[in-house]
Amino acid sequence: MQYIIMDLEWNQPISFYSSTFKRVGDAFQFELIQIGAVKLDSERRLIASFSQDIKPSQYKKIHPRIRRITGITQEDIDYAPQFEQAMERFIKWCGEEHMLFSWGGDDISILTQNLRFFGMDTELEIYDLQQLFGHMKGKTKNRFGLRNALEIIGINQSNEHPFHRAVDDAYYAALIFQRLPKDAKLDMFRTNARKLNCRVNKTTRAKSSMISVKSLKSALRSKEALFPDCPVCGRKTSISEGYLPCGDSSNYIGLSDCEKHGLIFNRLHFIKRGSGYIVRKKSELSEEQHPAYVRTKHLQWTEKLANFERKVKI
Repeated sequence: MQYIIMDLEWNQPISFYSSTFKRVGDAFQFELIQIGAVKLDSERRLIASFSQDIKPSQYKKIHPRIRRITGITQEDIDYAPQFEQAMERFIKWCGEEHMLFSWGGDDISILTQNLRFFGMDTELEIYDLQQLFGHMKGKTKNRFGLRNALEIIGINQSNEHPFHRAVDDAYYAALIFQRLPKDAKLDMFRTNARKLNCRVNKTTRAKSSMISVKSLKSALRSKEALFPDCPVCGRKTSISEGYLPCGDSSNYIGLSDCEKHGLIFNRLHFIKRGSGYIVRKKSELSEEQHPAYVRTKHLQWTEKLANFERKVKI
């Protein structure tokens, strides 16, 4: 048995008001532009890698934010094979006896949408490595970001493998896979494609509360901050990237996602009181829930936090 860790990168429309998006957007919100994967043998040793750019047929111009975050250029995709050919190459590379993993559930949803749009009847069994890692750490409700998971197990980023290139993200996920217990039940979390919704309904709500804390650090690491409730249904969510200072050191914002209601902005406002602080917490459902917006927002947050952490170290 071989193990394959897959990662995908995709493009989005330059504008949701474009003629292309108006024509196909209901059925096709994202277009895959890169497939990356690494292969491990039965002993979980890295034995091969796969990287394939894809030429988009609908959203042909790469979105500036996607270009900046991934490093994929317009020239990279202009001269690449189209989706059907790229998928055929990937499936052939995977071989027969294997288990396929991805980090989180987004990849299977986007891949399924692309397969259906292009009329391919390929069905892939994909397992959620992110969920499996959380289960192994006893945090079944916590969705660890890839960077956070690497930090937890003590793996540093390599300059040879920059984040947000599909094959490099797959490489890092594979390093995490190698650290899982040998007796781990690997097929626990098969990923199912979810419907990609565009906008939240008119029941958008916000929820506020107040807590007392001794320090900013303890507040940012508290369960109340890291696992905010969805303001609509009350379901526990998880801050995936972390909190980012906004404006000054008294205001912080973090992103979380409710499986039912979507992207949530979680704001912490610190007010000095004696030797400690009063913290006003506010969780508010985003008015925009288009998958492209949500995906880009999380990528932006990851990038901003990385830049902030570098500045703090300097």
